[in-house]
Order: sequence, then C-alpha cells, then structure tokens
Amino acid sequence: MKYSYVIWDWNGTIVDDAQLCVDIVNRQLINYDLNEVTLDYYVNNFRFPVRSYYKRIGLPTDTLNYSRIAAYFINEYRRQYKFCNIHQGAIDCFNKLNISGINQSVLSASMESDLYSFILHFKLSHQFTHFSGVTDIFAAGKSNISIKHLKKLNSNNLKVLLVGDTLHDAEVAQKLDVDCLLFSGGHNSREILSESTYQIVDSFDEIYQYILD
Repeated sequence: MKYSYVIWDWNGTIVDDAQLCVDIVNRQLINYDLNEVTLDYYVNNFRFPVRSYYKRIGLPTDTLNYSRIAAYFINEYRRQYKFCNIHQGAIDCFNKLNISGINQSVLSASMESDLYSFILHFKLSHQFTHFSGVTDIFAAGKSNISIKHLKKLNSNNLKVLLVGDTLHDAEVAQKLDVDCLLFSGGHNSREILSESTYQIVDSFDEIYQYILD
C-alpha cells in the first residue's frame, strides 16, 4: 500500500457543515449591522485563524468581542450540528480503507471534547484509532497539536496522507512533512485550494482511488 495511515480533517472534510457555519456567522453579522455573506463568498475567503476571516468580513476582533462571537458560534454549532450530514461516500470509504488495513485518525481545530461528541453522534468512533482536537473555542488552527498527533500514529511520514478541505490543511501537511490531498466540497473552493501544490479531489470515490493507486 502507498499509505499505512490516513489523517482526516473533520469539519468540511467528513461532515458537510460549511452552510451551517455561514448561517451562524451571518446571525452575528446581523447583530453588528453588517452585510451577510453567501456560501460562495465564504468558501472563497475563509482562512485560519478564524479571527482573520472575521476581520475580513467586518466583525470586531478585539479580545472581548471575539470571545463573545466565538462563544456564540460554538454554542449554536453544538445545538445544530446534528442536522448536518456526513459527506456522501465517506462511510463507505472509511470501511474500505479499514478492510484494506489502512489505519485512520482525525485531526481537528475543534475542541477535543466537542470532536469526541461529534464522532460519537455520527457513530464513527470505531473507524479511527486516534483523534485530536484543541483546548479552546477560538479556532486558531491545529498546527500546534499536529506534531503530537503524528507521533501517536507511530508511522513512517512517507506512509501518511492528510486529507483536508482548507489551505490550512495544506500548511499542516507541510509542517508534518506528509503527503496531502485536498477535498473541494468543504470550507474552501477549488480555486482557493489551487493556491497549494497538492492534488484536489471532488468526491470520496476520488479520495479512495488516490489512496489505492
């Protein structure tokens, strides 16, 4: 096998939640008398850390306001994420990779306690040997936890593939010195993902084929 381990991003890559994120932030934009954004605008402008994206769309990013906005976001997300779906083909892909002897884990910029709840809700805990999340709600990214996560896998870097849906995932893969595959159905558009040199795919069937080729 080309890979012995696949590290999955969660939000946008496994769970289809980009529209939910747009809807929650739009309610905050209304609260601050700012213009709402479309999903198309979001996927072409979203960046980590999330604070930088909020600044771009006009939301205040001072410590007090950002803390309030982040708290509102996560409380609304926790209330509504169960209405989201797993991307089409994801579960079949997980099953086939496990049958093929390829281990899988999740590396997320979500709080680890939330990530655990999300994985349990979608009944996916048996698919992954490890999962790692951050310790706060401020969505600064996952670079700081990525090296520790990789060490848990005890695998040759050349045999590890990171699959994500944002340029931040490409940055993390570069930091870890592992291969990366970018999924266009999440929080960044194909156009934005093209700023990286990694291959882009549009479906989980393509992800599976890439891994096995």
